[in-house]
Amino acid sequence: MEQFPKAVAYYYKRWHEFEMELHHHDAIEIMYVIDGKCQIEIDDRVVQLRKGQYIYIHSNVKHRLNIDKDHPCRMLNVEFILHSNKITPYISIERLFQTQPSLQSLFDQSERYFLLKDDQAVFFTLRHLVLELDHHAKNNQLLIDNLMVQLLLWIDRNRREYQDQADNQHIKKALTYIHEHYDTEIKVESLANITHLHPSYLHKIFSRSQGMTINQYITKVRLEKAKMLLVNTEIPVTEISNYVGVNTSQYFSNLFKKETGLSPSAYREHLREI
Repeated sequence: MEQFPKAVAYYYKRWHEFEMELHHHDAIEIMYVIDGKCQIEIDDRVVQLRKGQYIYIHSNVKHRLNIDKDHPCRMLNVEFILHSNKITPYISIERLFQTQPSLQSLFDQSERYFLLKDDQAVFFTLRHLVLELDHHAKNNQLLIDNLMVQLLLWIDRNRREYQDQADNQHIKKALTYIHEHYDTEIKVESLANITHLHPSYLHKIFSRSQGMTINQYITKVRLEKAKMLLVNTEIPVTEISNYVGVNTSQYFSNLFKKETGLSPSAYREHLREI
């Protein structure tokens, strides 16, 4: 039987000083801050939400809402489940995943929640979804289903854009470290530590961003720096390897010749003759 998201709770609420009991439920919950700010305690962490931000919390994840008395908050909450119905929806969640594979990540329990910033598209869709749900009209189910699809697609886009921005920041940190430490031994584990990423994930996003592996990029930086030093300085060829973080002059010479077709000495002579 095909499944489709079904809203089971939806409401506006202006909160004043309030501390919710720690709880969980079977539904996925979207908590959207319309005005003010609040705190969500979740997975032993406290996350801050401000106007225009929302949190997407997976089912059965313990959480609670806290509102400071000096900072009231108005929110729109929607909870939904994946529901199997005898009446086949116009499109199932399974077929949506086939059309837009990235949507599956919204239902991946390995990431227990997403904290995202809206560009009004999510709030616009949430508002219209809740209005249609409140109407209880017999002929508006297709519109409700369409709005639910739109909501998931907007959240998916928000998440991918946020992830791209975060990945870009991580790549920038890694590149900065490489360009500042090419004269020393650089381990992928060191880059993973400064970016706070798992090494395999860092490898993945680095290769996607730069079109080469981390080690290939490090070698590229070292060889480009070596070319500059060979042409523009009087540093002895035998010492250049030490300036660019290559262990031995012999290995450096082999690496350089493989890249340029010339030995370091021949490269220096050739470029200075031009």
